[in-house]
Amino acid sequence: MTTTHLSDRTRHFVLPKQWASMRTAETLEKECGKQIIHFEKGDFQGEEFMPAPHVMEACERGLRDGFVRYVPGPGLPELRDAIAGEITRKGRPTRREEVLVTMGAKHALTQALLSVVDEGDSVVFPNPGYPPDEFWITYAGGRVLHAPLRGARFEWDLDALERLLSGAGAAAHGRKPKLLIINTPQRPNGMVVGHLDRIARLCQRHGTLVLSDEIFSKRVYPPSQHRTIAAEPGMAERTILVDTFSKTLIMTGFRIGWSVASAEITTALDIFQQNSVTNVPAFVQLAALAAITGPQDHNHQTTALLERKRDKVCAALNAMPGVECPIPDGSFYVFPDIRGTGMTAQALADYLVGEHSVAVVAGTAFGSLGEGHIRLTYAAPDEVLEAGLERLRNAFSCIANRRRAADHDEPSAQVR
Repeated sequence: MTTTHLSDRTRHFVLPKQWASMRTAETLEKECGKQIIHFEKGDFQGEEFMPAPHVMEACERGLRDGFVRYVPGPGLPELRDAIAGEITRKGRPTRREEVLVTMGAKHALTQALLSVVDEGDSVVFPNPGYPPDEFWITYAGGRVLHAPLRGARFEWDLDALERLLSGAGAAAHGRKPKLLIINTPQRPNGMVVGHLDRIARLCQRHGTLVLSDEIFSKRVYPPSQHRTIAAEPGMAERTILVDTFSKTLIMTGFRIGWSVASAEITTALDIFQQNSVTNVPAFVQLAALAAITGPQDHNHQTTALLERKRDKVCAALNAMPGVECPIPDGSFYVFPDIRGTGMTAQALADYLVGEHSVAVVAGTAFGSLGEGHIRLTYAAPDEVLEAGLERLRNAFSCIANRRRAADHDEPSAQVR
């Protein structure tokens, strides 16, 4: 007889859905000796994607100079001031007291959700969206209300959003949701969220708090532009803005991000942080300070490099049978439509990694409306991209040939 001592709140615990393909790929590499092309990872690959030299130097100098002790929980004052300055320039006047330096964006999102969501509260969440948010909403005893994103650009259905925010419909049980989650550029599809002014007005009308995930804010390609809902009139006090150094400044392994909110909310989040992780390491904060205040040439160069890779990958995918790949506004992901293959997202992801040694993420890892799509990361060396794209060409050609053969055989079977 097995007895568990885990709390009931852990009943929904599963490993991250978006990493399922990576776990499968790693198993195939280890047990079968396969050489997998990793398009499933949400990280940078290769020597061309490293932090700027002055960031690495600041981190090393911080270690040499003895910045290895505890520091104030909310973050180094000079770093908080620099972040406040950046958010102010984006149109949301910000003071140091409204900034919290966090252990990456993921921890900022986690502590925001656990500090805001009460048992029984409803949270409106985009479908498709970022799975860990749902994980913590459920842990807090909240209810997830999925807001549909429509069309090739995954735009918010504002009529559906208003119905959800108003508490209409059986799903909301007549009770208005407490929180709306948005992210821009969106995960997993890389599109910038439009109509922020209209979304802001809906939130004000219905008294809804917003958690705005903006981790790709500096990975937006012209002519698209990043905007934050926190800068919309009346939204500064109603928004918890989360951003990170990870994706925007190639510092994924440093584990440092930030949140910006009202002083009252920031104080509560700081208490959560000091009772969980205490503080972000000082030498990491010094690296982040150098990244945000130092030369930005490196960031501009790597963004241009990513844009070139994006265009290359989109062009290649759009030339493959059964695939349509909209060009994303930002991030380092593409989210092609693969319904033309006749396969489900998960079946295709399994086929690609099992038969062609290319790992991708099934769109359903991000919600039901991710069906018919897969997610690929293009922040990889050109030789990896070229090898992976060639394997994908072979895979999609095989699928198309198989479908043509099936279509050709079907009438013959009917004649017989």
